[in-house]
Amino acid sequence: MTHVLVAGAGVGGLCLAQGLRRAGIRTTVFERDPDAGTRGQGYRLHIDGNGDAALRRCLPDALFRRYRDTSSLPGRGKITTFAADFTELASVTVPPADHTAVDRLLMRQILLSDLDVRFGRTVTSAQDTGKDVVVRFADGGVERGDLLVGADGVGSVLRPLVAPDAEVIDTGMRCAYGRTPLSALPALDERLFDGFTSVVGQRGALALAAFRARSHDPELPPVADYLMWAVVGPVPDERDPAALHEFATRFVAGWHPEFRRIVANADVPATFGTPIRTSGPVPWWPTGRITLLGDAIHVMPPTGGVGANTALRDAALLTDLLARTEPRAAFAEYENQMRDYATEVVRQSTRTMTGDKT
Repeated sequence: MTHVLVAGAGVGGLCLAQGLRRAGIRTTVFERDPDAGTRGQGYRLHIDGNGDAALRRCLPDALFRRYRDTSSLPGRGKITTFAADFTELASVTVPPADHTAVDRLLMRQILLSDLDVRFGRTVTSAQDTGKDVVVRFADGGVERGDLLVGADGVGSVLRPLVAPDAEVIDTGMRCAYGRTPLSALPALDERLFDGFTSVVGQRGALALAAFRARSHDPELPPVADYLMWAVVGPVPDERDPAALHEFATRFVAGWHPEFRRIVANADVPATFGTPIRTSGPVPWWPTGRITLLGDAIHVMPPTGGVGANTALRDAALLTDLLARTEPRAAFAEYENQMRDYATEVVRQSTRTMTGDKT
């Protein structure tokens, strides 16, 4: 039986593992974190039609229902832009039928169900021997398998080994993410529940999106409903949540009181900053026994909320191909298809971020 090793227990790697398990393919996932709750993975995660279809393909029916049941209540499918004084500048309605949102922590817990995940195993290198794959770990351990999928994120250690020409680009922009419990925001303006909101100021922008669970699963960690916010602008290169929250407070000073109270009532320890990166076209590489998915090969800005959805799309495609095709041929076809659609998604996401309409 083919044994697939997966480096990285993020959304894409776990979705792949679920799909392969469903197809009867032995899969082992290695994750550098010591457990599932070690570090923040973000908050609200937008799931579009591609992501939803990928989850339907890869998850057992019970887990798919659990994902849907714990997803966010839909808004009116609007993408609205306001000025800092709450004047509406633009609004677009998107058909909401195949769009939803999940809490990243809950989604990860659902995806972990019944999988063989080895936490505390940091992959440092891998070798394609031609007959199998040898994976080495920071603890000195070694594992062997038939195939290896690098789902180890933007800092992938496998990318230079597999696709040395792949380019990760720092845009020079940074984002500060925060979360404010809805219980701390009584009588919040209903327009902020319509969908995705962008507020434009002189020094940058504030993005807002609500998470209101359809239902709460007693077997999953309790997550209170919240409003996710993100400041894009001159965010300091700072890890201290209090310092980042103070920056965000200064950023919205002088704005409409509704926006100021959103930031003021935030869950301060949950605030974090991150650089905004993108990538060049996905390059060609000779197909072997190691491949890449998600941010490990196609990094993109958060604009459009398509990064995780593209990783899920990767997972579903690779699942389909491995379930019905010889492994090396499956990798080759996956890489050809992924190269085309991922390059286009990155291009569109980057254009949206920069405002390029050409």
